Amino acid sequence: MKEKNRLINPNTTGYRDRKMAKWQGLILSEHNEFVKEEKRKHGKEIIKKEKQPVEVIYPLIDYSYSQKVTVAIQLDCLFNGRYEDDIVGVVAGYYENYVYIQTMESGIVVCELDLIRHVEEYDWTKWFRV
Repeated sequence: MKEKNRLINPNTTGYRDRKMAKWQGLILSEHNEFVKEEKRKHGKEIIKKEKQPVEVIYPLIDYSYSQKVTVAIQLDCLFNGRYEDDIVGVVAGYYENYVYIQTMESGIVVCELDLIRHVEEYDWTKWFRV
């Protein structure tokens, strides 16, 4: 028995395209994620930490590099009138006036030593019981 190919045309079979309505769910969910992320960023109060002298900053950076200890670094710059979240990670290296920090979220972050306001050893608090 020979099979016959049939051409199916959506216009003749009664299909009604919903045009942009079918994309609204996708667009709405992406927009909601973006709005939640913006609220999380701007709703969080970031405390201005004390400005440390270089005599305190350099040994902590060297300690993080040599012992692979996680540190939190606050930069001395304001973005839209507020400080950004601390850069949390392990110092992967430093060269001249730049520090390379390996973070969990965004990989390697490069920052200038002159822009560092505060460095401290990061305390990993467990949110679960073992």
